[in-house]
Amino acid sequence: MKYSGRIVGSLGLFLLHSVYIFYYYFRDNSVEPLDLYSYPFLVFFGYWAGKQYDKVRFYSEKDELTGIYNRRFVMNTYDKIFSFAERANSKLFILVVDCDSFKTINDTYGHHKGDMVLIKISELLVESTRKSDIVARWGGDEFLVIGHYNGEAGLETVLNRLEKKLENLSDQVKIPVKASIGSAIYPNDSMDLFELLKKADGQMYNCKASKSIF
Repeated sequence: MKYSGRIVGSLGLFLLHSVYIFYYYFRDNSVEPLDLYSYPFLVFFGYWAGKQYDKVRFYSEKDELTGIYNRRFVMNTYDKIFSFAERANSKLFILVVDCDSFKTINDTYGHHKGDMVLIKISELLVESTRKSDIVARWGGDEFLVIGHYNGEAGLETVLNRLEKKLENLSDQVKIPVKASIGSAIYPNDSMDLFELLKKADGQMYNCKASKSIF
């Protein structure tokens, strides 16, 4: 959670109260003791109010369970992301990651265990991608990763890293966990977010279907 609200709130009230005190000092050549003693209270109040703002800002962009970005953040920023990629003449990859048989996990092991699986998946997605990549919970047991595309070999490296860590996830949570991944490339596959998601979703479901055959 960022501290911008707390910094602005406490510093803003400190400066505002300082202006108030200087004004009356130059006007009356004196300062009321109460005005000086109120500094800590005002700074504390500014910090508290700023903290509430930081919380609202944080939860408007982040998923409450996993702490990664949420669907709202992606929807609000994808235009900027794609515009920046276009100006830089670069490409982006979009990954859709879906936990296989998540309903079965919830029904068999309970929602607490299901939540733990989602948290662990979000953690390994963050660990397996670059800091500049966006990792978001798109909804339910589906996650989204957006990053700079450096060619097919680079994307394969990311996918292999993710698949390897997902295989080890079962040992960490002590229950069978598998996930399916689909990908799409901007602008090769489309320049529209929902078309890219449709493409990645199709690949993801093909991946899921291929597992059920064997």
